[in-house]
Amino acid sequence: MTSTPDVSGQVEAATQRVRELSERVMEQAKSNGLAWLEGYERVLKNMLDLEEQAAKGTGADWAGTLASTHANFVRETSEVVFGVMRDQMKR
Repeated sequence: MTSTPDVSGQVEAATQRVRELSERVMEQAKSNGLAWLEGYERVLKNMLDLEEQAAKGTGADWAGTLASTHANFVRETSEVVFGVMRDQMKR
């Protein structure tokens, strides 16, 4: 009669390795996501600053006011959105 070998220890070890790998992948994904988000925030800030400077350089008051209003709206909105995204990634 043939007996089946007990592989439960091997299965448990493999399960543990998969779990650990999964956790490392998730942590790296969070780290990458946060780095991307921070980079995007910097680019957006620079673009909005450039927009305001360019509008002020025209010498037309209305253009400067319009650009500042737009830039402030985008800054405030993105601050909320990026804050929520950052909080979710840190969980």
